[in-house]
Amino acid sequence: MIKGFYDDVIPLTEAEKKAITNIPNVDNILKQDLALSRPDGNGKSMMELLMLPTLNINGIQSANIGSMASNIIPAQATAVLDLRLVLGNDVDRQVNKVIAHIRNEGYHVIDHSPSDDERMKYPLLATVVKRGAGYNAQRTPMDLPLAQKVIKAIETTVDDGVIKVPSLGGSLPLYLFEQYLQSKPITIPIVNYDNNQHAENENVILQYIWEGIETMAVVMMMKE
Repeated sequence: MIKGFYDDVIPLTEAEKKAITNIPNVDNILKQDLALSRPDGNGKSMMELLMLPTLNINGIQSANIGSMASNIIPAQATAVLDLRLVLGNDVDRQVNKVIAHIRNEGYHVIDHSPSDDERMKYPLLATVVKRGAGYNAQRTPMDLPLAQKVIKAIETTVDDGVIKVPSLGGSLPLYLFEQYLQSKPITIPIVNYDNNQHAENENVILQYIWEGIETMAVVMMMKE
C-alpha cells in the first residue's frame, strides 16, 4: 500500500534463489503452531517474505479497555511501527516513504506534540517521531570463500545437510559490523525454532546448547 516500498530491494543472486528452494517448507507447521488461517504475504512463502522489507505494528494504544474501560472518547491514538529493511533499502528513505503515505491519506504530519492551534487548524493530524538512528540491512554473499569454509566445517558435525539462508529476520546489527570492521559477518543460529525470542518465555533446548558448542568449536578451528 505504500508507494515505492519495495523499489530499492536488491534482487537475490541465482545462488541465493537456489538456496531458498532447498530450505524445507515449514509454513504449515507455523500456521498450526500460531493458529493462523491465512497469513499475510499474498501467497508467498515465509522464506520469500524474509527477503522483502516489512512494516510491523508492534503496539497500539488509545484510552482504556478491560476493567479500566470508561465512556471516554480518546483524543489520540499511538502506535509503534517497526520497519525491517533488506539489502538496498536506506533507513531514512524508507521512513520517508511511510511519512509520504500518511500525508497521502490526508494527514498533516509533524514531528512534535501538536499545539492547540495546530489541532484547531488540521482535522487530520499525525505526529511521527523516528526513534533512534536506525541502520541499513546487511547480506553476506553466499559464495564468499569464507562462507563456503564455514558451511563445510559445520557439515562435519551433522548428519543432515546444512540449511543455508541468504538473510534472516534479525539485524543483530550486522550492518554496523560491516561498516566499521570492513568484515562480512556470518551468523550460525543454534536455537530451536519456537524459542520465542524477545518474549518473557524465551527458551532454548539444552541439547541444542551442547550441539551448538560443537558447531562453534569446529568453526573456530577452521584452517585458513
